[in-house]
Amino acid sequence: MVFGIALIVLVSIVYLSLSPKPAVTASNDKLGHFIAYSVLTFLMLRSFILQGVTRLIAIVVSCVLFGTAMEIGQLYVPGRSYSMYDMIANATGALMGLLVYYILRMFRSKYI
Repeated sequence: MVFGIALIVLVSIVYLSLSPKPAVTASNDKLGHFIAYSVLTFLMLRSFILQGVTRLIAIVVSCVLFGTAMEIGQLYVPGRSYSMYDMIANATGALMGLLVYYILRMFRSKYI
């Protein structure tokens, strides 16, 4: 179930990142990037059964690389452009997703 939601978030990010004309515009799109990658990373961490630090690193790095790929992909989409600040927001969001996951895990929440 959680993996299905993660896939929906992932597909939504791809669509919003690579659409020629963004379907959603915001006054502060960096916040949108931050939230999207926080949610994606958190859901991916919840989805996979791998144990230990290896899982955490692999998932966070994968989410950061995915965000980087989406930004680079925008170079090839008419009307879109690459933004280093978006990449920073993506990476920071991925780290926040890890932090939220870790905090909930540390307190042994019923959700983790």
